[in-house]
Formats: sequence, C-alpha cells, structure tokens
Amino acid sequence: MYYIGGNSESVEQDVMHAYDMAFGGGGFAISYALAARLVEMMDGCLERYYNFYGSDQRVWACVSEMGVPLTKHGGFHQYDIRGDPYGVLAAHPLAPLVSLHHLDSMKPMFPDQTHLDSLKSLLRAYRVDPGRILQQSFCYDHRRKWSMSVSWGYTIQLYPSLIGAMDLQMPLQTFKTWRSWSNGPFTFNTRPVSSDPCQQPIIYFLEQVAVGKSGIVTIYKRFVANEGNQCKKKEYAHAMAVQRIVVSSEKMDPHYWTKFQWW
Repeated sequence: MYYIGGNSESVEQDVMHAYDMAFGGGGFAISYALAARLVEMMDGCLERYYNFYGSDQRVWACVSEMGVPLTKHGGFHQYDIRGDPYGVLAAHPLAPLVSLHHLDSMKPMFPDQTHLDSLKSLLRAYRVDPGRILQQSFCYDHRRKWSMSVSWGYTIQLYPSLIGAMDLQMPLQTFKTWRSWSNGPFTFNTRPVSSDPCQQPIIYFLEQVAVGKSGIVTIYKRFVANEGNQCKKKEYAHAMAVQRIVVSSEKMDPHYWTKFQWW
C-alpha cells in the first residue's frame, strides 16, 4: 500500500502540521489497496480526528493508523513560499512534475507576465513533452569556462565561470517562508542571491517551443531586469552578448518515470 505526496517547503508549516504528512494543496496519491482500506475506516477516522485542520491531515492520521508511511515524491509541490518562485522552479528535483500550488500567492513564474499568462507559457512546453518539463540538466563549455543550468521548458542560467553541479542543483533563494516571510529555514538547502552582478547568473526564459522531424526545439531569450546594474567584467560581456539559447531534445519516453507497479 502506498501513500504518496510531499510536505511543506517551509519548516514552520511542517512543525505546525506534520513532517510526514502529504500536504493537500500540492495533492497526494494513494494506491488502490490503500483506498480500499480507507473506505472501511474513514467514518471512524473522521470522528476521531474531527478537530484536525483539514482533510489532508485526517487522511494522514487514518493512514498512519494502518502503519503506511509517506512515500515522498519530488513532483508534488505545496509551494508554501512567498515572493519569487524562480529559484525552486529553476532547480526542480529529478522527478516528473505533478502539481503546483499557491501560484497566486507568489510572483508570476515569468517576468512581465500575469499569473495566468505565465502558466500558459509553461503549459506550451508541458504539452509538447510533459515528462521533461522543468527537468534540470547541466552543460559546461570548458574552452570558454562557462557553466549552464537548463530547466527544460522554463529557464536557463548561464554562468561565465565553472560552477560545480552541487551548487547548480541548489535553488537560488528568491523566495521567503510562507507564514513569517523569513529567509528560512526550508526543508532543502538554498543559495543566496548575491548583490554583486558579477556573481549572478545571466538568465534566459522560454520564448518558443517547436516540434520538428529531428525532435523538440526550445528557444530561451535573455532577460535583463536592470540594464544599469550589469557586470562590467570582460568575461561577462562575452556571455551577455548571447541573446538566445537553443536547446534540442528528443521527446522523453513516457515510461521513463515508471519505477514500479502500484498495487
């Protein structure tokens, strides 16, 4: 029997509710066998746990009575965060995207777009290759000493220096905690966003997605938040001259994420 989902990104929320509970905003999934057992027990659970905050907490309590632990899945996103979600979206864990919650409580995912238009932009790529959306990969140009982080269908970060994979996979902290609007703690490590423009990545956002005979092509356009606050170093000037980046890929096998049979 399986109980699958994710908890809150903000530690303060997990302390208030539970670390081993699948938060309902991000959604959760249960196997058929567990659902059959819940049908038999749910009325009693609702009576025993009537004082709990929500239905997700009641389901968690009932599942716990059966000894079924939470199987955490990196694609369920409660997104108990405030501010700009860019950092977590650009460093998505290696897992298929399942849900995005609280999008209307944060800044839009794409700059200069509304919340609805941002979601439509992401869905353009999702509909072409749902299994690959937001999956992060790294590229290195050793001749130029450049590092690149690609969050497929969303954004690219270009660094005119060699950055280790352990740092690239760590989200930039562009966001704050859900309840107190603090700089943490979160349930994952973060990297601070430097005030020095020479320590910041050059950022590109999805502009186009197309399907051709040789596969899928996504094009990302450079975004400049503040023209007057740019790094003047020579190596940055060469990198900033790159206005667009083209990524070619084959459609991901829909069975790639199938790891085991649910019973």
